[in-house]
Amino acid sequence: MKTVVLALLLGLPTIAAATPPPGTHGQPAPAPEPMKRFVWRDEAAGYTFVAPPRWAGKVRAVPLESVELAKSGATSGVRFVDGSKTLLVLLATEESRMQALTATGVSELSRRGEHVVAVKMAEDGGELALTNEELASAVQWDGGASGTVSR
Repeated sequence: MKTVVLALLLGLPTIAAATPPPGTHGQPAPAPEPMKRFVWRDEAAGYTFVAPPRWAGKVRAVPLESVELAKSGATSGVRFVDGSKTLLVLLATEESRMQALTATGVSELSRRGEHVVAVKMAEDGGELALTNEELASAVQWDGGASGTVSR
């Protein structure tokens, strides 16, 4: 009796090890899924820009050079491009520098406290152009609070 129990106890781990879990041996890895969202984060200004899904995989974010930032009066900024075509430019600054920023042809998109995000839209964004509603909801401030929008 003891030998039967001992044989069963020793035999069970070998039976369990003989059948590998599905997907680990002999099966190809799953195909990677394309990115479904387009998100860009500005740590310095404290906001995240969330574009519609149609931007995913097509549009890339290019941070602005310090020369461009100095020229505009912004503290941080990014250009969203599709190939060589600029779709829009986001600029962030403090409220005290906003007048200098609007003098460069940008319009205020959102503000929260002393921080302001301004936007300069491309004249022809084609199918990737954002609607006013998409643009208004694209800026998400840290802490989940929404900013105010004025145009």
